[in-house]
Amino acid sequence: MLQNITTDIHSHILPCLDDGAKSISETIEICKMMHHLGYKKLITTPHNQKGWFHNPPEKIYEALNKVNVALSIHRIPIDIKVASEYYLDDLFIQQVKAKELLTFGKQYVLIELSPFICSKTLWDDIKTIFDSGYIPVLAHPERYIYFYNFKEKYHKLKEMGVKFQLNLISLSPTVSKELRCHAEYLVDQKLIDFCGSDSHSIKNPTIIATLKTSTPYYNKLLESNLLLNETL
Repeated sequence: MLQNITTDIHSHILPCLDDGAKSISETIEICKMMHHLGYKKLITTPHNQKGWFHNPPEKIYEALNKVNVALSIHRIPIDIKVASEYYLDDLFIQQVKAKELLTFGKQYVLIELSPFICSKTLWDDIKTIFDSGYIPVLAHPERYIYFYNFKEKYHKLKEMGVKFQLNLISLSPTVSKELRCHAEYLVDQKLIDFCGSDSHSIKNPTIIATLKTSTPYYNKLLESNLLLNETL
């Protein structure tokens, strides 16, 4: 059991909303495993992306209510809160300006970028997020391949005030060596503010359960980076 981190800020466990859990029973299976690992709170973050996933707050809260009923029936003592993982596109920027976002903590908003192409408006969009009163939390920065040869962009984002959320499984031997090396770089540079499971199924919690023995970087993450998970 991993008892050092008890709050998860990134998952897709609400059923039938995105590419995550496909049923209440799968949601319950994931929650049981997360509870076994020592998690007490899950801030789950359904995708919102133009043309792919449309999950307004009312839809997310409706799914949450059903999950809470199931958790009560199964007597799983875990607290589920909701936010969203927003894809950085023009629809998201409209929602930012209209202040229509689901946030967590101190107006934190979880955002993800294109995995392959860096947006030409990235820096302006980040400024717009801050100007609108939000604090962007960049989901899994280790996955954006266009930063690999331009690591100074990581540092520029941090200087702007962007928080970084590492996927815990990115430290494991189950991912590619290239991805793992960049996750380790971010840990070495003490750039991580939050860690997350990014659970879509039981797979990620199962991998997280092995981290203490599969990599020294799990302990290094906890010891050298000022994680904010437990402030939520």
